[in-house]
Amino acid sequence: MVGEVSLPVFLALGITTIRDLGGPIDVALEARRALDNGAAGPRLIFAGPFIDGDPPTLPGGEAMPDGDAVTRAVRERLDAGAEAIKLYSTLPPEKVRQAISEVAGQVPVTGHLGTTRASEAMNAGINGLEHALATPYNDFVPEELRTPPGQSWMAPNFWQNLQKGWLEADLTSDASRSWIELLVEKDVSFCPTLTLSPGADDRTEEERPFVRFPQEGLLGGRRRSYQVSPEARQLGQDARRKLQDLVGLVHQAGGRVIAGTDTGPMQPPGFALHRELRHLSDAGLSNMDVIRASTARAAEALWRDDLGTIESGKRADFLLLRSDPLKDIASLRDIQHVVRDGKLFDPQDLLDEARAVK
Repeated sequence: MVGEVSLPVFLALGITTIRDLGGPIDVALEARRALDNGAAGPRLIFAGPFIDGDPPTLPGGEAMPDGDAVTRAVRERLDAGAEAIKLYSTLPPEKVRQAISEVAGQVPVTGHLGTTRASEAMNAGINGLEHALATPYNDFVPEELRTPPGQSWMAPNFWQNLQKGWLEADLTSDASRSWIELLVEKDVSFCPTLTLSPGADDRTEEERPFVRFPQEGLLGGRRRSYQVSPEARQLGQDARRKLQDLVGLVHQAGGRVIAGTDTGPMQPPGFALHRELRHLSDAGLSNMDVIRASTARAAEALWRDDLGTIESGKRADFLLLRSDPLKDIASLRDIQHVVRDGKLFDPQDLLDEARAVK
C-alpha cells in the first residue's frame, strides 16, 4: 500500500525485516529485486494477495467460489516464493480448513478473520491471528453483537460496531479463558496491531511527511478525510484499552504476542511500529518482553531461525542505540546506527532522503 519509496523509512526506524501480508505478487517481487540489488531497506517477506471469500472484501479482490480456487490460490503464492499465506475476512470455515491443509506446513498461515471464528481457525491448524480488534471478535462478544457471516470491514460503521462490542466483552468468562488456553496450546502467534483502533489517531507531526496513500486500485485509491469527532476518538481509545487487557492476559498465559502494524494513511511506515511497542508496554509487557515481541518472538512467528537474536551464525541485524530501552521503551527510537546484514546505515540520512521524495 505504501510502495517502494517507503522501504528506507522502515530501515531508518530500526526495522530490518518486514512481513507484507497482502499485496500483488509482482509488486512484492519487484521490491525484493530492488532490495537484492542494493536498495536501502529491510528484508522483505511476502504472502501475496489475501485468500478471501466470495464475494471478496476489497474491490478487485480474488474470489474463492470453490475448493479448486482455494487450491490454485495457495499453489500460486507458494510457487511465487511466498513465505507466508494470509487468509481473509469472508473466507468460510471449510475453505479455511482446505487452505491450511493445502499449505501443509510449508509456510506459516495467518489470518484476518471474520466469517470464520478465530477458535475454528486455531482448531484447524492456523499459525497466526492478526488484528485483535477484528479476528477474535466473534469469540468474545455476546452472541447478539457478533458480525454475521459474509460481512466484511467494508460494511458501514463496521469498525465502530466492533469497538462498541468489545466494550461489552467479558474477558474473565470461562469462554474467554478457554480461548486464551487454546491459543497457547496450539502455539498460535497473536499480532494485535493495537494501533488499528479507528478514531484513536495518535500520529505525531514527525510522521506526517511519511504518510503514503494506497496505490491506485487498492481501496479504490481513495484519499479520505480522517478527521474524527471527540466521541469517536474516545470510543477508539476505550476499545484499545480493552484490547490491551486481552493482550495482557494472553501474555500472562504464555502466549506468543508479536509486534506488527498495517501501513497506509493512518500507519506511516516504521513510525506506527514504535507506537505499537508503546501500546504493548501499556498492556503490561515488560520492556524486555516488548523487545522480544518485535525480535525473537517475531522471528519464531516467521519460522526463521536465522533472525531475531544476536548470536553466532545468525543474520547481522541489530541497532546501536544511544540510550537503554530496558529503562525507557522510547529509547528504541534513539537510534545511532542500523545494521542490516552487516551493512551500516545512518537513520537520519535515510529519513532525509525519503522526506525529499514527493
